[in-house]
Amino acid sequence: MTKLKVNNLSAKYSFIIFITITIGILGFYFNLQYFWSMDKHPVTIAVSKTPLSTPFYVAKSINSFDETCVEVEYTEVKGGQIAFEKVMNGDVDFGTSSDSVIAFKSLTKQKFVTHAMFVQSDNDVKLITRSSDRVTSVTELKEKRVGVTKGTASEYLLSTLLAIEGLTMEHVQLYNYKPDELIHGFSNNEVDAIVAWEPFVFKALQLLGDQIKIHDTKSLSTLSFNLISQTADNQLVEKAKCVIQGLQTAINYIVSHPKESKKIVIDALELDPAFIDWVWPDYIFKLGLNQSLILNINSQAIWAVETQMSEFNEIPNSERFIDSRALLQVEPGAVNIPL
Repeated sequence: MTKLKVNNLSAKYSFIIFITITIGILGFYFNLQYFWSMDKHPVTIAVSKTPLSTPFYVAKSINSFDETCVEVEYTEVKGGQIAFEKVMNGDVDFGTSSDSVIAFKSLTKQKFVTHAMFVQSDNDVKLITRSSDRVTSVTELKEKRVGVTKGTASEYLLSTLLAIEGLTMEHVQLYNYKPDELIHGFSNNEVDAIVAWEPFVFKALQLLGDQIKIHDTKSLSTLSFNLISQTADNQLVEKAKCVIQGLQTAINYIVSHPKESKKIVIDALELDPAFIDWVWPDYIFKLGLNQSLILNINSQAIWAVETQMSEFNEIPNSERFIDSRALLQVEPGAVNIPL
């Protein structure tokens, strides 16, 4: 009698296990069927060719957009300004641009939004002087020739450094260069100092070595890269949500596999591994929309107007360039702005 009960109990548990496994397999099958039948929206993204775009290169390498609602195609461009123009011209759906580009373009009355920050650096733009000049304070730049790229974070950082010491741009002789011409002007003694961003600072170090001094400007200026689009309707917000989902997967991978992520961006951009080791510690890969972004956009826009860089006198409301709807659906905790 006891043996019969044991056999019946064993058969009962075997049946339950069989049913559980069957339900699991069917659930997996139907999830796959749902994924395969899910509408995939074609999306084009202008990606700036810089390590700041690392999440996009990692996303492509690990296929993190495959399980989202978008099929993504990249258009690689040189710089966030070009990416911005491609978005505004309707050549692409989205682009990657810095908060500096957003600030300056906010004064043009163009209609655009950022859906998410995906990386920040507080040490991307740096001041370079000659070691032989023994410059120890920004006050020593007074009456000196300083090379910048006007209308960019380069000129903005210089104005910040001068303001800290009670000086203005009028206290220096300003020379305007394209970003890739700054080192040439410096090495040819056309200027006494330059303010450049990466990778040009690293290139200057490689070219000139101990002939230059790179000043500590960490935390004086924060640069972020953002996912931007034209002002978004509901369908574009849905696409943005799916792009952000892919970026979230990529960022999680970067955090847990930094070595492999470095290799991906080194290969994608054909970079010197030493350069990636140089800039990587300054990068914070994280999704977000917060007050710091709004403050950065505001301060740079105010600076542009006050220095008469812009024909406009009115400072726009930076919050209208923030669209949090997509990010709220993916990672609500990453949004820290008034709704």
